[in-house]
Amino acid sequence: MFVWEKDSLNHEQEDAIRENDSVLLVACPGSGKTRTLTYKIAYELSKLQSNKEFIVAITYTNNAAEEIKERVELLGVDTSQLWIGTIHSFCLEWILRPYHLYHNDLKNGFRVTNAHESEILLTELCKPYSNPRITYWDCGIIAKPDNYYLTCLDTTKHSSLQKIIGEYFKRLKQNNQIDFEQILFYSYQLLIQKPIINSILANLFPFILIDEYQDTKEIQYHIISKILNANKGKSKTLIVGDPNQSIYDTLGGYPMDKKDLESLLGFNLKQLGLSKNYRSSSKIVDYFDYYKTFNNTIIASGTDSDFPSIITFNDNIPVVNLIDEIVRLIQFNILEQKIDPNEICIVAPQWVHLASITRNLMVKLPNYSFDGPGMAPFSRDIDNFWFKLSRIVLTEPSPFMYVRRLRWSNDILNELENAGFDTSNISKKQFLSICNSIKIDETGGLEYLEKYFAEVCSIFKIDLKLFPTLLEHLNSFFDSSKARIERLKKEGNPYIGDIGNFRKVFKQREGITVSTIHGVKGEEYDTMIGFAILDSYVPHFNDNNGVINSKKILYVLSSRARKNLHLISETGRNVHAFHRPYGLMPTQHLIDYQYKYDEIE
Repeated sequence: MFVWEKDSLNHEQEDAIRENDSVLLVACPGSGKTRTLTYKIAYELSKLQSNKEFIVAITYTNNAAEEIKERVELLGVDTSQLWIGTIHSFCLEWILRPYHLYHNDLKNGFRVTNAHESEILLTELCKPYSNPRITYWDCGIIAKPDNYYLTCLDTTKHSSLQKIIGEYFKRLKQNNQIDFEQILFYSYQLLIQKPIINSILANLFPFILIDEYQDTKEIQYHIISKILNANKGKSKTLIVGDPNQSIYDTLGGYPMDKKDLESLLGFNLKQLGLSKNYRSSSKIVDYFDYYKTFNNTIIASGTDSDFPSIITFNDNIPVVNLIDEIVRLIQFNILEQKIDPNEICIVAPQWVHLASITRNLMVKLPNYSFDGPGMAPFSRDIDNFWFKLSRIVLTEPSPFMYVRRLRWSNDILNELENAGFDTSNISKKQFLSICNSIKIDETGGLEYLEKYFAEVCSIFKIDLKLFPTLLEHLNSFFDSSKARIERLKKEGNPYIGDIGNFRKVFKQREGITVSTIHGVKGEEYDTMIGFAILDSYVPHFNDNNGVINSKKILYVLSSRARKNLHLISETGRNVHAFHRPYGLMPTQHLIDYQYKYDEIE
């Protein structure tokens, strides 16, 4: 049985880990949730009775899966019987690939289309529709248990969109392709049509962990519940998250009520909580506590709990002076507050706000680096074979990265084997060693990868003409990457295609982070600077549930901060010429919150 050192966990964390029944765990920000999940997985792995059983952990992002798996490995626990990843990856690996022959639409095989391919196809299908005008951005869909639903709130477009989406699915079917929402829909249909699949999986999985449940879609709840329900409550679950951080409502994510969860699962859940915030100062905690929409307890308990935080709100700065104000705040935090630049984050509600801001900040502060996930210069299609290989290509061999790169090598060999290539004489260590030995003299990022991939194929004698899936992935990777680089260049990043920028993608965070509020969910920084906190952005003017959702966005933004928090609702910014043409007001919650903000010189 896995044991841990005394005082390495608090009582709340230990209770969640030792609990033998299924648990709904509400974890406040900075409560050591990831640590708790890591120890819980290690604990459940040590309880396995058979080498044919697996512990499953469903995470919201692949980065979260990587982090948790590495932490489990660092505890010295064998992870060969741990499967961890996103719900889409889970459905592909455990439902669609093994059982697709049982579905009429998939029996001839399938390939998952990437976002770039979907955008090209949908853009083409939208062209004939001009009254009203339909664009790719109108074409969002959400898979639910009974059907697909449009996400466009403009109902005057729905008739045209139904035709477009119908033709879109028809084209995908002709090419034996499915998109991300279809992964979920087809998986659920298979579980309904072939209940034996539920029983098989339930017997394989004595424990399923679901992270960030507040961002889970209805169909995802149903998929997991079908599997757990098949084992009559013998398979246990830990469902964990924070309803106050449910900011993916527009994508269909929501925190299902405990009673509804129990009804769906067919068994009871024991509700527990993590209430100690080890991240933020008491002042920061007291501030973001105001924005709660779910009534739970949050107690500042970390080493910075007594830090004299500075919290500011500026609703007088004109948008034309916004850059100077952000520069002032950055310099104040670095020079006077002694905050490390790597621990400063600048956020806005949408990416459209960030491109020009980042360019101007780089000009104004040439001695500092800026980084952000939206600045990645190539397609981040995590299911693409060549993206997976690029992780090895673009990271330097080092003791710190060895375990991770070795795991990536194993993933590559598994993908090659799935594609039909014989990997029986290649070990993951050999593959990694050969990759480390390849030297390419090229300054262009895409050119570098093109030559590197060709060298790999040459060394291992991989003839891509014989492996159509690998060839499709290669063309998709480069086509989508070229389009992304062109877009980023137009937005003012002329050197984004250099190999140096490619290498930054998989490096640890370096420099001042620039991102959206949604993009930094789950992260933490000493100082948070948020701008464009304006009505019609927070909440978005198309958000039907804006009052509640804007509170959650402010909660997420504020709770990322350890020490200092700066909020800006600049004046003179417009959404569209037809919408509030005389400038926007601050988000109403900021107006209503009678907080005594700090002032800095």
